[in-house]
Amino acid sequence: MRKSRFFALLTAFALLLTIVFTGVSANASLLYGDADTDGKITVMDATLVQQTLAKITTMTQEQEKLALVSGNDTLTIMDATLIQQYIAKILDKFPCMEDEVTDKETINKIDTNITVHFSNNENWATVYAYIYNEKSGEALAVWPGTALKNSTVNSYGETVYAIDVDCSKYDRIIFSNGTDQTTDTPVTVTSSGYFIQTKLNGKFVTGVYPYNQDNEGTIKYVNLEYSEGYNKQITIWTPVGYDPADTTKKYSVLYMTDGQNLFGDKSTMSGYEWEVDETVLSYMQNGGDGIIVVGIDNSNSKRDSELTPDLGDVVPNYNYGGFKNGTGQAYSDFVVNTVIPYIEANYNTNSIRGIMGSSSGGIEAFYIGMENMDKFSYIGALSPAFLLYDEETWDAYLSTLDFSDKDALPRVYIHNGNSTKDSLEQELYPNAVAMQGWMENRGYPSSLIRTVVDKDGTHSELFWAVWFPEALSFGLGY
Repeated sequence: MRKSRFFALLTAFALLLTIVFTGVSANASLLYGDADTDGKITVMDATLVQQTLAKITTMTQEQEKLALVSGNDTLTIMDATLIQQYIAKILDKFPCMEDEVTDKETINKIDTNITVHFSNNENWATVYAYIYNEKSGEALAVWPGTALKNSTVNSYGETVYAIDVDCSKYDRIIFSNGTDQTTDTPVTVTSSGYFIQTKLNGKFVTGVYPYNQDNEGTIKYVNLEYSEGYNKQITIWTPVGYDPADTTKKYSVLYMTDGQNLFGDKSTMSGYEWEVDETVLSYMQNGGDGIIVVGIDNSNSKRDSELTPDLGDVVPNYNYGGFKNGTGQAYSDFVVNTVIPYIEANYNTNSIRGIMGSSSGGIEAFYIGMENMDKFSYIGALSPAFLLYDEETWDAYLSTLDFSDKDALPRVYIHNGNSTKDSLEQELYPNAVAMQGWMENRGYPSSLIRTVVDKDGTHSELFWAVWFPEALSFGLGY
């Protein structure tokens, strides 16, 4: 009698759990250990694992992924035990999160001899390509370079020229008609097609595209619960060929701040976007591995606060508003503890991750990467707001970080414009170019940092799109 009553109560409890799970909001944050997907880790999650193992109830595929905290492929009582230990604060992270440093996957290197294309949408009578190495000054041909002749005509009626480049030898290209010219433009393994975006301050600025490819991939929007009491939208871009059912093919993931301006939204102040999808598709077109890009939207009026790490006293000129009351730690926690687990529970990913951003997003991406060096393979900070803190504050912060394991450190790419026509880039410039030296003084290997200055660069998506291909290429180890 007592046994029957026990199982009746257990069955009723399981039914109640099923009702609760069915009603979970799609906006709830997904975390390792949060088996019931209610946005928090509680004893109910351990109970659900036990109920599932006892065949009293079942989990969805998504729930089981989140419950596999041991890092094993099969659910066991160990997963329930680990969740209980986490709740009791015996553990501060699950074994499934102890990753990457000792067994980090590597990027398959591709041939650095590539073909790049130039769409002559300005109808220049003659097109030259001046190809050179920024550091050594060595050029493929003397200025104005090679006159392009190998051509086709695209669907817009534009003549498209092609030229082969060895990216291991040359890293810059300037297109011209002998008089008018583009700004200095990176050419990397992530390059495929160039066209003229606009003319600015006397020079043309290029845009990028994957040559002869129309499919731009797939975008999905998801709202996740943010610790500050509101939901934050993330934009998930998967490239052409991504198949969620093919779990044998794994993709690296690039996480980016300011997700609204990455994939074609022309509502930005500059009227341009990062052309992230075009760059990743160009890299894949050249033989590179697939990459999923996750943009984390800013919260408009809360952006200054969200994207400012609290490292100490902000310099007087910016010690007000959101800069003064930075909540970058909460944003970092959101990326690491909510966004990454959600992506890795729902997409076919490997252990290679990058983090990038620009301006305030640049300092925050740098901070997230430094705080979580075991989780990121590379960091990109373009026009970063390093000026919020002085050298003394930065040195004090860098001194708290452990750079002793050289093989486990992420690659760091820093870029800043230096156009005399842009006062903000001029203001950002000193600390942006000084950061590499400050890091090296604290033991960071110079071989893992690249600092690049564009004398024509302005503070806008227009130029971040120009330099993103090199940031990605350097991050991937080229």
